[in-house]
Amino acid sequence: MGYRRRAYSGQWPGNGPYSNLPPWQRPGRMYGGRGYGRRWAVDPRTCAMFPGRPRWWWADSTYAYQPPTLTPQEEIVALEENKKELNEEKDSLEQEINEVETQVKELKSKLESEKKQPGE
Repeated sequence: MGYRRRAYSGQWPGNGPYSNLPPWQRPGRMYGGRGYGRRWAVDPRTCAMFPGRPRWWWADSTYAYQPPTLTPQEEIVALEENKKELNEEKDSLEQEINEVETQVKELKSKLESEKKQPGE
């Protein structure tokens, strides 16, 4: 028996009561029908992860992210804030280094005192 192509009477495949609707809009999909995933009203033209975007949006150069352009005043403010944050981080790291150095000195002095008094 040879292969026969189905002849559809409407635009979309199927002979059921919703054959006039595309498969992703048929109500049977709400109850776990087959097709593009198991969600209701899944449109194969949209991205599965980000439904607000079309399929293959990440490969389309028109969807490239354009960072916002800052005015020189906004850029100066942003750089000053960044400098302030970095200085605060630098100060906290220097304080932590000093604390670690004091702990090392204490441990070394304790170790030396134990070496001097082994017989007690």
